[in-house]
Amino acid sequence: MVLTFILALSIISLLWFQLPSKSLFVQSDPPPDKIYELYIQGPQEDDAADEANSTSHTGASNSPGNRTDESGFEPPRPSAEFQESAVDLSFEIYDPYPRYNTKAWKTEWRGAHFACEGPRGVDVNGNPDDMLGAYKLPNDALTPQPIFGTYKVTGLGSGYCFERHARNSPYGDEDKTGDSLGNRPQPSRVQWESVDWGRLQRDCYKRNQARFEAREKDTPPSMFRFPTHEDTRNVNQTLVLPGPGPKNERQSYRRWLTSSKKSKQRNAVLLRTYDKKEYTPDTMQHIRSMISELSLHSGGEYEVFLLVQIVDLGRHIFSDPAVYQKALDDYVPHEFHNISLLFNVPLLEAWYPKAGKHDPGNSQQVHMTQPLQLFSLLRPDFDMYWQSELDVRYTGHHYHHLEVIRQWAQKQPRKLQWERAAYFYSPFIHKSWKSFSAKIRDMTAGGGIWGAVTTSGIDPVGPKPPTATPEEDDSEWGVGEPADMINVMPIVDAVKTHMMFRNWVDNYPDGKQTPRRAAPVTALIATSKRLLRAMHHSQVTKGTHMMPEMFPESSALHHGLKTVVFPEPVYLNINDKTTEELESIFNDQTEMSIWNGGSPHARLPQHISYWWSTGFRPDFANILYRRWLGIDLEGKKTKEQRLCLPPIMLHPIKGI
Repeated sequence: MVLTFILALSIISLLWFQLPSKSLFVQSDPPPDKIYELYIQGPQEDDAADEANSTSHTGASNSPGNRTDESGFEPPRPSAEFQESAVDLSFEIYDPYPRYNTKAWKTEWRGAHFACEGPRGVDVNGNPDDMLGAYKLPNDALTPQPIFGTYKVTGLGSGYCFERHARNSPYGDEDKTGDSLGNRPQPSRVQWESVDWGRLQRDCYKRNQARFEAREKDTPPSMFRFPTHEDTRNVNQTLVLPGPGPKNERQSYRRWLTSSKKSKQRNAVLLRTYDKKEYTPDTMQHIRSMISELSLHSGGEYEVFLLVQIVDLGRHIFSDPAVYQKALDDYVPHEFHNISLLFNVPLLEAWYPKAGKHDPGNSQQVHMTQPLQLFSLLRPDFDMYWQSELDVRYTGHHYHHLEVIRQWAQKQPRKLQWERAAYFYSPFIHKSWKSFSAKIRDMTAGGGIWGAVTTSGIDPVGPKPPTATPEEDDSEWGVGEPADMINVMPIVDAVKTHMMFRNWVDNYPDGKQTPRRAAPVTALIATSKRLLRAMHHSQVTKGTHMMPEMFPESSALHHGLKTVVFPEPVYLNINDKTTEELESIFNDQTEMSIWNGGSPHARLPQHISYWWSTGFRPDFANILYRRWLGIDLEGKKTKEQRLCLPPIMLHPIKGI
């Protein structure tokens, strides 16, 4: 989205290291057909960097500074190549789920896990046709090390790589090229147009409902509605407040936190799209894989929805059920009808008349969080609401991915949460996560943010800190507490940036003095019901408004809610930078930073595996994903061997 791109380019991160005096200009871009080869062919040696005892982004040097340190940490070895073929690797059905219904599992969790019916009319659990396959790597050294983020620290690494057919054949990828590896028979065919993913997810929940907290309505609503006077009059009741009480417990304060056996948390996953979206075979397979892996196999721990904006204001979708149905028929494939919720600008205007302008041309970008807020009212039976753009792809297993993110975030302490969130973590640069955290601690005066950062007109809904100062806490507060806000990219102090819309702060009493945070990349985020309800209440009662890259993050800051940035593995496909230079480019505040729109590195984002839409083509994410699919830039099948990738999140993926 152009607006998001302009906004994101103007953000610069906080000061860490001084920018080197030498030029960091990217001298030239590789030809489009060579971009991916910088990783497939392996690292290029940098003699100058070796002489200076520095490290290249593709691996560690032999300098004494990169040997095992006194804490026992061993820095990453030089990067391996991506696996160009899985021919010599061992094929397995990939099953990352808990060992449901075992004695240990039953000791911890309420109820029993029941298998759910899938698109082939049989239960998905244990059915190889409904399970993706992967290839076992002999050792972890065969996984290329990402420049940012980590597989090892978080547990995201699985020791497997994923080849396109083994990964996507359960969802409609048919091997028509004749170059099958022979390890995965073609799963039985499905008449996808007759599949009803909404029914499958609802039935799955019903089979497993004893595992979850009882929801208020047996049959929850399936579409948005316009507000009533009662909605406005009772808006205070939508808040999720700390403290005991049956209403608060029913709304979100998970009773299982105080129970000997816990009810499983439910997660909604909302995929954002619009009426003119083209549903290509790849897009369809992506949506099917998310439903199957997140919802059906887990027994309803997740539920997947499409949030579809009807941009065409000539379609009065809420005036007549027939008009609504016609829009579904015209814009959404039939198999996804019963997981889709349509919305438009008039709906948002009706709910939030005080919160900014609802221009049909930019409402999608400016008010991106409002449909999510409304969904938290419509479906209060979820604890966490994930939002993902439809141009995100993940080569690994979706359940493993989101569960690792969620569980890792829950284990993090609140102490220095905002300060850690402002920086990229790189094992090449910072060594261990422990040393990275220590670096943040040492550079943070006064122990960092502690509890809510108050601003006029906001009454925090989050808990108060257990100690008067962060120095009194031994990094214990927040450990075991589910996060209210999760992103996989840094969240920076918007006040200290040159972000174009940093002063877009409407209806806050403190105006431009309002403390705020911003996340330039929001293709995948997770927000709690508590946070979304606080945002909803503020926009209804006061009309507070910031850009969507600032509003959830700033609201979490004002309300004292737990916020975590997950160190998602990110690859970079240029090799003319040392790690010290990359640290300055990405974790620095000078005019040369990549966050600054005037930076000479404005084209660098197109070389990153997960970033915002740059407008430059082709992006590294697009190139790598096409190579994995076995197609070239024109969409034609190639005769190259099948690339076997580690689990990588790629964005943006366009035109596939």
